[in-house]
Amino acid sequence: MRILALTVGGSCAPLVTAIRSYQPDRTYFFATGGPRGSRVTVDGSGTPCRQPSGEGEPSIVAQTGLAQDQYEVIELEDPDDLPKLYEVCIRKLRDLRQQYPDAQCIADYTGGSKSMGVALALAALECGWELSLVRGQRPDLVKVANGTEMAGLVNAAEVRARQRLEEARRLFNAYAYASARQILEGSLLWSPVSRELEGVIRTWTTFCRGFDAWDRFDHQQAYRILQTVQSQVVPQWRFLKRLVGQDRPSGYEPVLDLVRNAERRAARGRYDDAVARLYRAIELLAQARLRIAHGIDTGNVRPESLPEPLRPRYEERQKLQVALGWEQTLKLGLWEAYHLLAELDDPLGKIFKARENHLRDALSRRNESILAHGTSPIREEEYRRIHGIVADLINEGLQSIGVQVEAPQFPQLEAWIPG
Repeated sequence: MRILALTVGGSCAPLVTAIRSYQPDRTYFFATGGPRGSRVTVDGSGTPCRQPSGEGEPSIVAQTGLAQDQYEVIELEDPDDLPKLYEVCIRKLRDLRQQYPDAQCIADYTGGSKSMGVALALAALECGWELSLVRGQRPDLVKVANGTEMAGLVNAAEVRARQRLEEARRLFNAYAYASARQILEGSLLWSPVSRELEGVIRTWTTFCRGFDAWDRFDHQQAYRILQTVQSQVVPQWRFLKRLVGQDRPSGYEPVLDLVRNAERRAARGRYDDAVARLYRAIELLAQARLRIAHGIDTGNVRPESLPEPLRPRYEERQKLQVALGWEQTLKLGLWEAYHLLAELDDPLGKIFKARENHLRDALSRRNESILAHGTSPIREEEYRRIHGIVADLINEGLQSIGVQVEAPQFPQLEAWIPG
């Protein structure tokens, strides 16, 4: 079954050509009503259709031989009210698609006002209809020569693919990689597109998969994927190589990776998630410093590995744990790790001590978060304050120990419109 929808204007010839060419089972005319509207040209009596010479011809229905049960006229009020025209068109086209799910649905936007044609084309793209345009030979820039008209389908698949590409770009730039990937992957399943556009879709899909894996801290998977497009994301690729242990890593890259991840969560309005990551970044900084500079594992501290003046206190704590029936392994939390750094006269410990009160005040709000120990969601301004304090501690702390790490945020995709 074939369904044809058309916008109707002052010229009948293109519509007659379209109907004769497609031979639809059902035809739907979008026409303006009123005494000066185009409705009369559809099935009006006499000779409502006018040739360029001024000579009258029968209506479109009369010229094409459509029976009364083969067509329907949808009357429009204002031929230039695009929002209203679009509302009418999309409602009708969506209903027809649901009523005839297996039919070939074609929307010809040749006739009518420019707004009518735009409304029908937009609605058709939204509802998955094919697009059609009647074209002919032009002796000048004003009009097509009568008798040269020919109907033909327009490459709507390419237009839809470009629309999906733009939607995927918006989602990618909002760090919604999984959603962007789904849109891009679906773009190649509906119908073929140009090789140029296909290449962009495949590249962007690779970006989505790679940065989605990275965003989930699956650095090895991100490395495998982004390796294929590394020349297009050079700053991020350099950082990723150090994250996976290549290219002379300092050992502190995961700390800044957590901060960047927190910034992406905040950009999506997920401030509790963001602050939880900032807390972990602060904790990881102390753990990394103790391990790298002092050979101390905060998950299993051995008192005998500590300097002599510090051993008794940690040995007593370990004995107390055993006496209480707790595990013998001695573990340090965030604050304990930083205090140990200060006791070891480590530069990072000194930076921490100078900012301890501000940091405690900031992170106390984190404890009230539903992702920590409370039920109160974190607001944007609270996140920004905490981020500032944490970022200052990390940046100055790394600087104090002579570590410099370039950790760029994930890239933004620029608009791409194939010519």
